[in-house]
Amino acid sequence: MSDVLIQGYIQTLIRAHASFADADVSLGNFRILDRGSSPYAVVLPGRIVSGARSGDWAQVQLVWEHPVEIFERFLMDSYADFCAARQAVVDVIGKNPTLGGHAEISNSYISAGAALAYLYRDNGDVPTFVLGALTIRTVEEVSYAGAGEFT
Repeated sequence: MSDVLIQGYIQTLIRAHASFADADVSLGNFRILDRGSSPYAVVLPGRIVSGARSGDWAQVQLVWEHPVEIFERFLMDSYADFCAARQAVVDVIGKNPTLGGHAEISNSYISAGAALAYLYRDNGDVPTFVLGALTIRTVEEVSYAGAGEFT
């Protein structure tokens, strides 16, 4: 499996939620903030935070962390709208621990969340967006049985 596949699984789940339009959930593309309607979610490339081999040595467990940045346009009720969008992502990951039924994923969950922040345009007095980030931790099980030294 690859980082891009896990990102795609996360993107697909967020897009499936009624709070987000398909065009407003991207893989690392912040240009979506200039089109469509909020809320927006940007799934960023992940990093491997740990890895281990099981008893038979052909099985490797990798733990990935993928940041997801959530944006809501700054309007009168921005805080409540942002909280609802963030909760939608938390819920969709909570309800899909294998990121949509993928056998190589044994678990996924929200492992961290950044504090609420505001994004301003250059020389702007009023924020343009309310934003926050969540980190999705995914446990991937990879089997190399029948390949390399395990043939």
